[in-house]
Amino acid sequence: MKRSFGEILEALMKDKNLSIRALAKELSLPHKTLSEWIGPNGRMPRKPEHLDKLAGYFNCTVHYLLYGTEDPRGLLGNILRKTEVHSGLYQITIEKVDAPPGGKTKEEK
Repeated sequence: MKRSFGEILEALMKDKNLSIRALAKELSLPHKTLSEWIGPNGRMPRKPEHLDKLAGYFNCTVHYLLYGTEDPRGLLGNILRKTEVHSGLYQITIEKVDAPPGGKTKEEK
């Protein structure tokens, strides 16, 4: 069964024996904001830099935070680093899709 972002974050915190307040302090985030991200119904952060902070702190990739698996090609992290997001103006949906046989898209061939 696929775990949600909030469940993955909760598991990472449990592995490090971290409370919400402790992690919020480490990342310089309000604990109320962080508490909204945790658990099966936790929402994803609105700002890509928050995903980067979490990934850096837990020494994992953003892809792992979102899907619970590593991104073999590192594409998601590259997209987030190169894309400027204007919060409130756009909604971005990131969805994991399976690569076609051979692992390359038409554009990559």
